[in-house]
Amino acid sequence: MGSKDIRVSGNLLMIPFTRYAIVTVSLPALSLAYCFISAILWAKNSEINDTDCNVTNNIPSVSAVTGVKPQAYIWRICIGLHSTPRFFVGVMYYNYYQNSLPFISKNLQGLYKFLTKLCFWLYTVECSCLLAVSCISNKENYPIHEKIFVVFMVMSIAHMLFGTILFRWSRYKPMTQKELKSYFWKKVMFVWISLSTAGLLYYFVQHRFYCIPGAFSIFSIFEYMIAYANMGYHVTGYLEFKDRYLMAGNVEQSIVTNGSTPHPVKNGIKKD
Repeated sequence: MGSKDIRVSGNLLMIPFTRYAIVTVSLPALSLAYCFISAILWAKNSEINDTDCNVTNNIPSVSAVTGVKPQAYIWRICIGLHSTPRFFVGVMYYNYYQNSLPFISKNLQGLYKFLTKLCFWLYTVECSCLLAVSCISNKENYPIHEKIFVVFMVMSIAHMLFGTILFRWSRYKPMTQKELKSYFWKKVMFVWISLSTAGLLYYFVQHRFYCIPGAFSIFSIFEYMIAYANMGYHVTGYLEFKDRYLMAGNVEQSIVTNGSTPHPVKNGIKKD
């Protein structure tokens, strides 16, 4: 067995992960704020505040402000642009946690590997559902939109829970200040989204089954809180990968075995 010394030359692209993370999360964060403000100012009240029970509603839901046009176009474009970078981050986290596997107790490595894979797939399904629920608005196909949103919510909360557990478990030595900060905010965002989800479900029942005036407005507030808690959780990734870069260039690997002279490997092919 030998270690690998990887060198990258002829760089064509080098993006600091901090910038990558901030831009990626800013797309849904700013577009949602734009959709809300512009819909309040310019959309017809009947388009964004109508409810099944025909009761008073003053705060439109996320689905309402991102389902009217032209807001829907802005929302879909921004979600589409931010989706592919997020899938890359899912792969990065998977490998990041896999690197800690040798330091996990032998009798727990099977469970650790399962949790790593679980978090990866929860994250992937969550991102896929966000893209799907943004493309299929509640005005175009409400039954499908609603079902995808429910799956998104379940995947999001489950990923935040197991992701936080996995993050703590993978720390095989005392956490750095950045890791402590990331762990703290992960826990805060998970508690935030859990309480918001409980509130959302309560006021959804109050609106759907009892038609209480104003219940849907409070439901909508919890929707926005959930959306920004989700974004806040994911943006903590910049703390884990703050010193990393996304690069495109020529990769050369030197394999060192038992203290011998490194053997250069270029693009996966060993040079004798």
